[in-house]
Amino acid sequence: MLRYGIAQFVGSWVSASAYRLRIKKVRKDQASVDFLDPRGAPVQRPYLRGAPSVKMIAHYDDYNGTFEVDLWEEGKGFILDLTHEYHYALDPERREALVPALSRFERDHFLDQCYWLFGPLDHFVRRKAQNKTLQARAAAPGS
Repeated sequence: MLRYGIAQFVGSWVSASAYRLRIKKVRKDQASVDFLDPRGAPVQRPYLRGAPSVKMIAHYDDYNGTFEVDLWEEGKGFILDLTHEYHYALDPERREALVPALSRFERDHFLDQCYWLFGPLDHFVRRKAQNKTLQARAAAPGS
């Protein structure tokens, strides 16, 4: 099922290391993101007074196709950058995937010790239960 714009990112995703993303559209260019550890619990962010990694703001730029999650406060520059791939070449099954990268301002060296909070940066694939629901909706009469 082809999706366009921010809809490519919306949904529930899981990585090989069991980290999870839940992405909900807020506006055409903004989403709310929950980042969960393998136990299903939010990551506690020490650089943000222990705030849990839920309801983080993400910005989608349709022109450049970028989707950036603010891991800190907006504008602070600690970003989870997600790239959407329909058939990710490094996935053994070539599934739809979100490919993550972390970025920060160069001067914020103290954040180096926080990268481990977000686990290994495995790609995320759409959860199977959600794929079945989306496929059923697309096949339903009147869709």
